[in-house]
This record gives sequence, structure tokens and C-alpha cells, in this order.
Amino acid sequence: MNFSVFLRRATACSLLVPGLLLAELSGIEVRVAHISPVEGTVEVSVFDSADAFMREPFLQQSGKPSEDGTFATRFVGLPDGDYAVVAVHDANGNGKLDAGFLGFGGEKFGYSNQVKPWFTRPEFEQVKISVTVPDTVVEIDLD
Repeated sequence: MNFSVFLRRATACSLLVPGLLLAELSGIEVRVAHISPVEGTVEVSVFDSADAFMREPFLQQSGKPSEDGTFATRFVGLPDGDYAVVAVHDANGNGKLDAGFLGFGGEKFGYSNQVKPWFTRPEFEQVKISVTVPDTVVEIDLD
């Protein structure tokens, strides 16, 4: 085998291996529903510990909601473990969560496990999900 054939095969293998490795790692698919109005952006944050919860996201993704009031995103290649997911709808696009009068009537947010706390944010233990398979689905309803 000449060197150019070897180099092409080695390059093809090097491009294939990372994809195969990621296919076997765990991941989270987040589906956010009942986004209204269908304006602004939705930001999804993943937290990997109680210490980091609501302070320092492990991963984040954002985008515009679909016309049907939904948003979906995926986080792939995660180590197995416990994670908490938070979705925030920044309806006016000002880059912050507007809480409204006394914390009511502002922009909406939701947590994994559909936890809906009253007057306080939940603990990591309440919203954590165990991720050990390639496609763990988390549904968050902002209604």
C-alpha cells in the first residue's frame, strides 16, 4: 500500500471514530411546549450538580420558538449522571427574565420533572434527572 492510500484511509477513520464514540454517549433531548407569545428566544440550561444549580450552567442552548409554540434542542456526549434542566422564555428579547409584579405575570420558565414551585425555586434534588442512555427526553411545559 502506498503512502497516499494509507493517508486517505487514516483520515477517513479519524473522521468516523469521534462520531461513533458520541453515538454511544448519553444525551438529553429537551422539548419545551406552550411558548406564548411566539416571539423572542428560549434558553435551555443544563446543570450538572446541586452546587452549580441556578448559578453556573454546565451547558446552554437557545433559539427562537417555532410557530406552533414549541422549541426543541439536544445536548449530546454527556457523561452519565444527574442533571437539572431549566427553560426560560425571553419573550421580549432583552436578555433577562422579567418576573412581573410580585413575581407573577412575567416571562415564563420551567424545570425538568415539570416541577412548579410556589414562591421559591426548587432544589436540585426535585428537578434532577438521571441520564444514562443516548436519548433521555425532558419535556418542559411553560403553561
